[in-house]
Parts: sequence; structure tokens; C-alpha cells
Amino acid sequence: MRTLQRSTVKTILSSGLAVALLGTMVGCTTIASPYDNRPVYRDSNTSNNNVNRVSQQLRQDLRRNGYDVRDIQASNYRGNQILTAYAIKGKQAYELKYTYPDLRLISSDKKSWSSNGKEGKYKDNGKHKNSKHHKNDDVEDSIIREARYPAIKQQAVRKVSAMGYRVKDIELEEKNNRGVFEIEAKRGSQDYEILLGYPNLNIIQVKKD
Repeated sequence: MRTLQRSTVKTILSSGLAVALLGTMVGCTTIASPYDNRPVYRDSNTSNNNVNRVSQQLRQDLRRNGYDVRDIQASNYRGNQILTAYAIKGKQAYELKYTYPDLRLISSDKKSWSSNGKEGKYKDNGKHKNSKHHKNDDVEDSIIREARYPAIKQQAVRKVSAMGYRVKDIELEEKNNRGVFEIEAKRGSQDYEILLGYPNLNIIQVKKD
């Protein structure tokens, strides 16, 4: 009888110890679990900080090139994040789109300027005054919508750079119902205007500006 009681006591004590250990493990898991979310929070802050850092870099680059930067906004373009800068150079307003984070120029559009330079305060610089301008816009828009356009535009920049020029700005224009890249470039202290045909990038004109 005493042997049975001792066995029962040992069993109860063992069970109590196991429950206590299990409770301790569960308690530890509960305490530790909130820390699993911390890396996600840090990643979000890091992403925002990176956008701010790249935006500041873009602002400084544009200022070095003579632009008065009024605003820089992050947005999406064809599924990719981009930065759009609203700036003035001389008396001309520009809307410039850049890839993120490597800051390759996607497009540079001339806009008419309003009082605060925010998006939606620009106008189309009088392009739609007559049917001829409508036609020009249709040609430009159809080319810009082509899937190959961004790659060809970058090839144009690389070609002019390989010729010894530093590209300051590049725009697509319509001439004789065809697309032409109009490039502002610099070599030494001299400014140039270079025209390349689209899409074969043949040199149409190089003249001092």
C-alpha cells in the first residue's frame, strides 16, 4: 500500500513538473513573438529612407545642371517605381521622369508653368491649338507607347555619350511624320543640339547651340 502511494506521488510530481516546464516554454514563445515583426518595420523605414535619399540625389543633380527644382514625387510607371521631378530651367518648365533607384532619364516634357509647380498645374504648352499639333502629338504618343521605346532612348543617350558629349536632356519630337530624338548635350564648355532618327539612331544634325 505504501509502495503504491509513493508511486502515485512520484507520478503527480512528474506531471506537475512537465506542466510547469510546458508553461514556461509557452510563456517564452508568447514573449518572443512580437520581436518577429521588427525586421518588417525596419525594412519599411529603410525603403522610405532610400526613396528620400535618391530624391535628394536627383535634386542635387538637376540643380548642378541648371534646373530650379520645385517638387519631386514617387509614382509608378509601367509597373516600376519612378521619380518625377517638376523643375524650371530658364523660363521653361519641365516634367522629368527617372527610373528608381539608378536615375536613368525616361522622359523630359516641356510644360507651361503655374504659380506653384505641382502636378496638375502644368499645361500642354499650346500643343493642341490646331489639327497639325494634334497630328504631331499622335505620332509622339504612339512612339512613346512602344515597348521598345525606353531601350532605344537609352541607346541614344549611350551613342551620344560615346561620341564625347555629355547629355543634358533628351526629348522625342515629330519631324516629317517621324520620330526624332532632340538631344541637348555639352562638350567642353560648348553646348550642342543633336538630332538622331528614331528608331535607327542615324545622326541627322549636330549643331552648336
